[in-house]
Amino acid sequence: MLYSHNGFASIDLDQLKKLFNSGDSQAAYEYAHSEVLTHEGEPVFDYYYGASAIDVGQSSEGVFALERVLDSQPNNHAARLELARGYFILQEYARARAEFNTVLKYNPPDDVSERIYNYLDSIRLQEDRYKTTSTVYAEFGYGSDSNINSGPSNPTITFLGQTGQLNASALEQKDNVTKIKVNYGFSTPLTAKSSFNASINASLNNNSDHSELNSATYTESAGFRYLHAQDTYLIDLIAQQFSIDNKDYRQLTGINSNWKRNLSQLSTLQTYLQLSKQDFDGQETRNVDTILLGVGLTKRFNAALSPVIFSSLYIAQDNPERNSDIAKQIAERDYYGARIGAILSTSAKTSSQLSINYQSSQYGLKDDTNGILREDDHSSAEYNFTWLVSRNWSLLADASYIQNESSNTINAYDRKQFSVSLHYEMK
Repeated sequence: MLYSHNGFASIDLDQLKKLFNSGDSQAAYEYAHSEVLTHEGEPVFDYYYGASAIDVGQSSEGVFALERVLDSQPNNHAARLELARGYFILQEYARARAEFNTVLKYNPPDDVSERIYNYLDSIRLQEDRYKTTSTVYAEFGYGSDSNINSGPSNPTITFLGQTGQLNASALEQKDNVTKIKVNYGFSTPLTAKSSFNASINASLNNNSDHSELNSATYTESAGFRYLHAQDTYLIDLIAQQFSIDNKDYRQLTGINSNWKRNLSQLSTLQTYLQLSKQDFDGQETRNVDTILLGVGLTKRFNAALSPVIFSSLYIAQDNPERNSDIAKQIAERDYYGARIGAILSTSAKTSSQLSINYQSSQYGLKDDTNGILREDDHSSAEYNFTWLVSRNWSLLADASYIQNESSNTINAYDRKQFSVSLHYEMK
């Protein structure tokens, strides 16, 4: 609740307030709904009835109740804010924007203003169906990386059944890293339900001691979005260039398609299909065509910290372009993976995200020496913290741990990364 309410008419309203303020919107809605014939039209009752109805997905009911509140109490800014939220959920964006801006005129607390600006930003993104919009951001970060080359720690290794010794430069290398990211994207409507989208992104990593491992990634994408009822369809063409020490290392081209359905106001299901081609400069035996199919589910909860749980599963296959034994040993593989994580809004301006990832890979040609496939088990944990310092500036902290276990010990490694970044987004 944003502002206090006083003068409750009965114990029924006290109970309703208690349920709502405890975060149990479902119980508050059910209780209010059972009493609606008795208390409908009372501003305090209608406020809690309307706000809890919006929380549990009954937005139309909630909007009607909150409109009744404002009819009798036009200066009830808490009700106006909840009404704006209801209009937003019902995709009545012009009315939502008008109500949000009215609340802003009365200088609400900083955390309330930040929430309103977030809604206004979301409205702007939704309105790219009707006008051209753009996004621009830049990010500068600094951190540490325990293994910038993803090298093994043990110099004695096995590779394709052969045992050997690595020199020191091939082992894991620790360094401090400066990171720079810039992005520009735009979306322009084609019809009320479709749009054309494009973006270009550059990501640079510069190492303090091992400049020979400096890397740069440039990504361009362009595609279409189509909205129909509860469904969103996306298809994008993508081109990416990855270089190490200012030398071309890998080129990727592909097509990504995505179908997303809003199962409810709190749940989203998506499936995605990715087809891509990877070409490695001077390492043609590693060139592959990839197909990946995945499914994901996101669920938001009306509870303390506003948790969002997300999960995904995928299966994929890399097929080498060359039909040779060495290409199959190095590049041909079948793999699958899973991801699960949560986002918590720890305050109006801070959020935390934790995710756990796993991928299992099997390579296509058996090793004649020991008769086994190369098998990799890749797991990682990531933590991200975001602090919205102002409307345009954010402070980000990222930490991750990666472990790759492999039957070829040259491919086994672990890696710890940490960085702090300052993010600016033009709004």
